[in-house]
Amino acid sequence: MRPIWRNTSTAALTLAVAGAATLGLASPALAAPGDASATGVVAQLSAEVLGVPVVSANATIGSVTAPPGGGTDSDTGVAVSLPGATGAAASGTLSLAASRNPGISTASSTIEDFSLSILGASVVTADEISASVSCPAVGTQVADTVQNGLTLFGAPVNLLPNTPGVDGSVAIVVPGLVGGALNVTLTSVETVVATGATATAVIASATITGTVSGLPVNIDVGDVTIASATCERALAPAAPIASSINPNAGPESGGQLVTITGSNFVPGGTTVVFDGVPGTNVTVAPGGTSLTVVTPAGEVGPASVVVSTASGDSDSLGYTYLADGSDAVVTDLTPTTGPTAGGTLVTITGTGFTGATGVTFDGVPGTSFTVNPAGTTITVVTPANAAGPATVNLVFPAGTATAPVFTYVAPTITDITPEQGPTSGGTSVTITGTGFTGATGVTFGGNLGTNLVVNAAGTSLTVTTPPGPVGPVDVVVLLPGPDATAPDGFTYVLAAPTISDLDPDQGPTAGGTTVTVDGSGFVPGETIVNICGRSIPATSVTVSPDGLSLTFVTPPCGAGNTTVTVTTTEGSSSGLTFRYVNGGLPVTGAPASTLFVLALVLIGAGAVALVLIRRRARLSFTI
Repeated sequence: MRPIWRNTSTAALTLAVAGAATLGLASPALAAPGDASATGVVAQLSAEVLGVPVVSANATIGSVTAPPGGGTDSDTGVAVSLPGATGAAASGTLSLAASRNPGISTASSTIEDFSLSILGASVVTADEISASVSCPAVGTQVADTVQNGLTLFGAPVNLLPNTPGVDGSVAIVVPGLVGGALNVTLTSVETVVATGATATAVIASATITGTVSGLPVNIDVGDVTIASATCERALAPAAPIASSINPNAGPESGGQLVTITGSNFVPGGTTVVFDGVPGTNVTVAPGGTSLTVVTPAGEVGPASVVVSTASGDSDSLGYTYLADGSDAVVTDLTPTTGPTAGGTLVTITGTGFTGATGVTFDGVPGTSFTVNPAGTTITVVTPANAAGPATVNLVFPAGTATAPVFTYVAPTITDITPEQGPTSGGTSVTITGTGFTGATGVTFGGNLGTNLVVNAAGTSLTVTTPPGPVGPVDVVVLLPGPDATAPDGFTYVLAAPTISDLDPDQGPTAGGTTVTVDGSGFVPGETIVNICGRSIPATSVTVSPDGLSLTFVTPPCGAGNTTVTVTTTEGSSSGLTFRYVNGGLPVTGAPASTLFVLALVLIGAGAVALVLIRRRARLSFTI
């Protein structure tokens, strides 16, 4: 079947404009302001030849209506078809939406990959057919239609809205119909009135012509409406009401997305100002009860936020601009180096420091932070950190600013004076170097020294050595960060032994008492004990590994006090008293004078008891 194109006056034209009559829809007459609806495909087709139905289709594919209480009704991905139709078929994919929002209502209908056939003829095809309308409370009502890739009987057509349209025909074969033809006129409607708007992308009106029983016939088949939308002007909403803003604080440089809740916000017709400066990217949620906006830059401190529509302004909400360091300019940082233990007082100069709350060194907060009223000087004490360069940031409530790098220097030991001392300890040692600030102690071979004093510059300290074994030991300065170590930095040397305690300090005259002697300078295998005029050989003296104690067994000796001394190759110690006692007295460790007093007390107590017993006996006899 080959299509035949004509207009009302010239049948020879391949494509012609239809007659003077224009097919259109009446202006919107919806029930209430703000109503909106959309339909996809509406087919109303019916035709008979000699009483036999040849075309029949009565269907609406896709329909949405904006909810009366506000919001959106939508349907997407709807497959187009004409179920139960005779002599007609359609296909495509449909998407619909209708919205009612404060101050505006909208509707749209879009069909992709559409096709319509009647009596086996391909009548209409299109890549996309759409209709959309917008009815704001304030401003112009809008109606729009789109027909991409539209064809009529296989030939491309350019369909303009509100014109007579385009018509065409194609020969058809219908039983009982001689010289049959299917005639179709395509029109498009965009109607805008004061109260609303209507858009219909394509209306296909069909007739069948030919001769039946020798008489010409013109049979009205009906219409197929493809993609339509309609809306009525929304009522102007009341002035906006703003009830909350979240978050209610942000950086002075702006750029923060905030959410404002309330009512009567108008999509596309709402502005938000912060102290009179407009925010950007205002997006109103469906229903008009919330919006989002990006804050502009502002001065540090409180700001007034106002939401506005064509209906008026809201009451103000409070928002606080916080310092974020965007105005900070650092010109100097001094000193630029310090020990890993921290404790260095750093001064940072520049401008725009007002509002700063701290300084970090590689993310670790410094201490004793101060900023002057003019915002031009910051002082801070460095925390402990590993050796090497550290990133310095000025911390603000809503951001940071970068300062010059501060370099941590590992502690060092350059000198130890004196370098040696007796195993008994007690040597006052001066250690010089760098980075001693914050030192908590000094160890000699793992043993903690005493009387630590560190100078203010952290370049020198004094410490008293603990007792230690003969030979070199590592000296370690203990710091909050890495420690400073001098391997074999101090050497313990032998000195004359000293003794400080005997336990026990008395024993029987028969000897055999094991005595522990505390002191220093005892040398294993080289220490002799002198007692009661006799020498206990080194082979019979047991010395502890650290040389700070020894044990020996007393030899027999007469009753009374004797002096105990210890001798090594380095000399002899001073003496302590050991008392030999006769076997009749207990070895308690107490001096003899104490035992004598105890004996007198016991004798006195016995005498008192005897007198009491005798008195009691007399009383009993008298009775």
